[in-house]
Amino acid sequence: MFRSYFTAAAIALAATSTVRVGAAVVEKSLRGRNADTVASAIKKHQHRVLQEEEEFTFLIADIQYEDGFTATSRKLQGNSGNKNPNRPERTMNVQDAEGMIYEIEAGSGDTAGTSSGSKVTLPDKASMTPGTNKINLNGGALKKKTKKEKKKRDLREDDSSTEMRRHLTAIGTKTVVAVRVIANGGAYNWKDEAGLSDDVFGTNGDAYNLKSGFEGCSHNQLIINPGGGGYSDINNGVTTINVDVNATSGNHGNMANAVTAAIKAKFGVNDPTEIADHWLYCLPPGVTTSIAYAYIDHYMSVYSNEWCNYPSSQMHELGHNFGFDHSNEGTQDYGDQSGMMGSSYSEDEGPLMCFNAAKSWQTGWFNEKRVNMNIGGSEATDNCLETDITGQADYVAVDTTQTILVKMNRASSLGRDLFLMYNKKTGVNSGTAEGGNTVMVVEADSEGTAYGESWLVGKLGAGASKTFADYLGDGNGRDLVITVPSINDGKAQVKIDFDGLCDRTMAPTTSPCGNPSQKQVSVQITTDDYPEETSWTLKKVGSCAGQIDPNLSSPTYASKNTLQPIFEQCVDKGQYQFTINDVYGDGMCCGYGTGSFRVLYGDKDVFEGQGGDFGSIFTGNFGECEDTPASPPTSAPVNPTPAPTAFPTNPPTPNPTSPPTAFPTQNPTTANPTPLPTKNPTAFPTNPPTNLPTNAPVNPPTATPTSVPTSPPTALPTTPPTPAPSPSAPLTPAPTNGGGAGPQEAVFDSGYGVPRCANTGSSCDSLALLNGRGTMTSGNEPNLSNTNSNGNTCTDGNSGSYHSDESFDQITVTAGDIISGTPVPTGDFIVEGGRAYV
Repeated sequence: MFRSYFTAAAIALAATSTVRVGAAVVEKSLRGRNADTVASAIKKHQHRVLQEEEEFTFLIADIQYEDGFTATSRKLQGNSGNKNPNRPERTMNVQDAEGMIYEIEAGSGDTAGTSSGSKVTLPDKASMTPGTNKINLNGGALKKKTKKEKKKRDLREDDSSTEMRRHLTAIGTKTVVAVRVIANGGAYNWKDEAGLSDDVFGTNGDAYNLKSGFEGCSHNQLIINPGGGGYSDINNGVTTINVDVNATSGNHGNMANAVTAAIKAKFGVNDPTEIADHWLYCLPPGVTTSIAYAYIDHYMSVYSNEWCNYPSSQMHELGHNFGFDHSNEGTQDYGDQSGMMGSSYSEDEGPLMCFNAAKSWQTGWFNEKRVNMNIGGSEATDNCLETDITGQADYVAVDTTQTILVKMNRASSLGRDLFLMYNKKTGVNSGTAEGGNTVMVVEADSEGTAYGESWLVGKLGAGASKTFADYLGDGNGRDLVITVPSINDGKAQVKIDFDGLCDRTMAPTTSPCGNPSQKQVSVQITTDDYPEETSWTLKKVGSCAGQIDPNLSSPTYASKNTLQPIFEQCVDKGQYQFTINDVYGDGMCCGYGTGSFRVLYGDKDVFEGQGGDFGSIFTGNFGECEDTPASPPTSAPVNPTPAPTAFPTNPPTPNPTSPPTAFPTQNPTTANPTPLPTKNPTAFPTNPPTNLPTNAPVNPPTATPTSVPTSPPTALPTTPPTPAPSPSAPLTPAPTNGGGAGPQEAVFDSGYGVPRCANTGSSCDSLALLNGRGTMTSGNEPNLSNTNSNGNTCTDGNSGSYHSDESFDQITVTAGDIISGTPVPTGDFIVEGGRAYV
């Protein structure tokens, strides 16, 4: 049995008779024993015994310190690069079921890989450090609580659940309560309740505050309102709490726990979040050596006296509650002063600024106005982007042309991703303290989607550029170059060029899907601690014409906390529904690992920003029906091409007469065209024409009649074309239509074992009739089998891998010209009987 003794609260309480946190812990086990006084209870419970199964929530606290002074403000910073052990940038903590928080002694044990909000148990060696509220792990390691070990619990106890974590996102309406703390020998004294309310919410006309700052930066996607409505002792989002704790230096942990216990007792709740989403604890001056701190993905932030009133520190600390980490520059913690997660300032009405590119990406406020470049990928925007960047302060929701953020993504094993924005110094961002009116480039951990630090690495004015050498780290010398050609009309023109692809004349990039009526769907899954709980499906919805239901489903996942092999499949352009399930009901994030999912339809991330926090199920639709093709053309081109045309220059007669002597075949003897087309048109001359036309034939040929005659050619070739081969046997027994028909869709002829078009047209397309590989999962083809009979070099069947081994997906034959003696490049037009390389 686990017997780790927690004596700090009892020791402090016996010495001072004022540490209410100890009383709160004792009272939990003494409810109903009214005859016991607190003092006698302390004697009976001088040690708090934690059982082996007791569950804690792991919390990270990010801390700020006052580092310097200027003529107008005091700047709030971290360690200034000195890494002073007495001024840690962050601390590791655990919170028990009563909401009491204990700091883990730095270096006393292993907390690596544990994310804030995770459920843990303590190692057997853990003990309280006498005289403090700190825990010493004594060389042990935190143990993540497994789901099998967890018992049924109420909502408050599981803050990794969707219902709790919804409070922690930076989108929607959030309620806030600020607490004026009065303790023994000290009290928060900067403002009365009305003044504090004005500085937090602007309730009495304050121009710039927590509420106006977040609402301005988010363009009203995050609304901050006073909490505690309906509680008589909470006025416009502010209350005053008295605690019997000494206001001495370093006693902030005990004092914060005492405030939490007092809130619960005073308002009759089990947890402060039953009253408001976020709480600001405004402590007396001198109790904490820091200026302020907050817990990541949590409700609480703690301030030293007047710093509870300054909007930059308010927004910085609530940013931590929302999961934002610090913004640094070089070795300087908090050194990126372009946004609120860097330095903060002792200014009541400023500075007006928002967040850097990585944090802005994380907020989700600009999801419809951002570009995700997957550097080294195959999509058009992956490796070259030339666009105008709009400053975030100029965001207009209805303007679909705006681009505000760009991410240059690479695999996490290759390094941090880059993020870019134009830091326009205007409006709600008019007070940005660094890099105003320049393009700012930062690199960040955690893909820009979760808690992770960022570093400012580039400030580019008009005409400037920055090179990131060997960006993919493969030793091939492929650099990423960011250039700002100009900054005009309130926008920055930006060019992002990987490996010189922007300036290289490239052949058109072919789609992964050979069929132009299809797009590739990619499903990317990063598992959590319980991969077997995750599954997904993709199916057709709606009624798009010709759309085939792919009816896709996930494999069984087994490896933990791993990016799984990417699932890729070409599907018909249309409407689809993606559903992802977690059988336990807690999604893929964040109490048990940091799993996530991503779905790409073509190059579009269709659920960007969704993350892995979805409870039992997430369902989303995407795609749209492909436009119906326009009516096929009924006339030949208006302008002739330089090459001679095979069409007659005069309207055809109903029946042919004598053929011109220059043609290699005899004119048809029947009154109608032949029932089937020949391999090539028979209108090519066998002898070279002269430089200028001679007398036209007396009667026009009818070998290839058109629905509308064309104009005569302007010149004849000087080199004779290769004579056409003799006609071959017909492909199908069906008669063809007359000339001028548009694109034709093939049907599968089981007799011949091939797709065929019943009518002649400008093209014949097999569509999805051949797509697949045998009867394989996710590659099942509708018509088996399709084998290249030329030496069986491209055999079909059930072995190999779909879209990895050889297989015919689609064949399209299109009318056009053939180049004599030259193989036809993939995608070029060919005539019937010409050569194509499939």
